Amino acid sequence: MSSWLAVLQNAVIRFLAAVFFTLGLLGAATAADVQVIRIASPDLSASAKPFAGTSTVSLAHIRGALEQEFAKDGIKIEWSFFKGAGPAVNEALANRQIDFAYLGDLASIIGRAGGVQTRLLLAVRGSNTYLGVPPDSSIATLKDLKGKRVALFRGTGDELAFVRVLAEAGLTERDMQIINLDWTAARAALAARQVDAAWQSAGLLILRDRGQIKVPFSTKLANSRQVTTQSGLIATQEFVTKHPELTQRLVNVLVAQAQWASDPANREQWQKLFSEQGGLPLALVQGEYQDDDLRFRFNPRLDAFVAASYADSVAKAKSFGLIRRDFDVRAWLAPQFVEQAITAQHSQDYWPSYDARGVAIKR
Repeated sequence: MSSWLAVLQNAVIRFLAAVFFTLGLLGAATAADVQVIRIASPDLSASAKPFAGTSTVSLAHIRGALEQEFAKDGIKIEWSFFKGAGPAVNEALANRQIDFAYLGDLASIIGRAGGVQTRLLLAVRGSNTYLGVPPDSSIATLKDLKGKRVALFRGTGDELAFVRVLAEAGLTERDMQIINLDWTAARAALAARQVDAAWQSAGLLILRDRGQIKVPFSTKLANSRQVTTQSGLIATQEFVTKHPELTQRLVNVLVAQAQWASDPANREQWQKLFSEQGGLPLALVQGEYQDDDLRFRFNPRLDAFVAASYADSVAKAKSFGLIRRDFDVRAWLAPQFVEQAITAQHSQDYWPSYDARGVAIKR
């Protein structure tokens, strides 16, 4: 009996070994079969060149950092830029046309709550938004927006930042007439005085520098970092599950780019890159980051600040009817990729973690 059992056990072991070997080959073949990694972003350009905004992802695009990383494997990086912003990117994700996307918090939340299976991999934080009004406007504070026509691109991170700053001033969107326009159309409407004000990111400052508007308020003047716009890199759950090693390599590149950008010695260089790619005046890019802590702005960690901000965004989106159901933000986050990249680059002490208020946690 014992001899028979030994033969059976050996046969089972050989069978399982063959199965695991085959599965290993299949897994390797799956990774090797990846010929293209598809990345998308809203197009924030003011010129003919595509531009993902003043972000780590944009920097990687401009510098060709991801192309350099994956060229040795014959893997192409395919970039798509959508004028339709978050809704268009979410549609592409739902249709499995892209693998990764750089999105503002609200757009990625709307996609996830709508059933698009994604994971948030890397943070881009603290982006500012601005209120623009005609030069001779009597609007001097947020409270002066009562009853006014305000251009706002709904369904984007701009809307969430607007809700937050209005709350600080004791206002809601119901106190004014919101005109839903994309960024380009909003700037045109403001310049033509078809609206009383517009709220959007740094692209609005183009009109200010031309003398066509003034900017009485921005999130730089707010009481806390919690009103700034958070964004990040999301990936489809399918890609992360099938290709964790490729996902890790991509995040490694972005973390390295973030550290390069956060070094004050490189500030002038990347500001020129953003200016040239986005068709933005250099002064505009410089103003967006003026007096800002670069280790906060470019910090890739999915820390307590990011988690709390996204959780608050989910709650607000649900209460305003922008999403039908909420979800567990912490289960959505996949911080292991950033943390592994930081460890591999020996940058644990370089990147602070921030609490929910945006205050650095002392080690």
